Amino acid sequence: MAIIFLNQSECPICKKTLEKGQDIVLFPPFTSDKNHKFYLFNDEGVHRSCLQKTKIGIEALQFLETKFPIQKNPTQNGQD
Repeated sequence: MAIIFLNQSECPICKKTLEKGQDIVLFPPFTSDKNHKFYLFNDEGVHRSCLQKTKIGIEALQFLETKFPIQKNPTQNGQD
């Protein structure tokens, strides 16, 4: 998963700082191919709102959810 430093790391889309309290999507390091469609997001933190504003961002979110689904902690036993 991406390592970000709040108040220092930048969103690769808007170039604004990722700050505490913002909805930030973390992408894992999924490719070393600089020609990959979603390379811009490789091992990066991105504002969810930035992703949702563009077609490529929406596609990247779908890619993330499909290729790297979030697993529930088995100790939660269905409790959130």
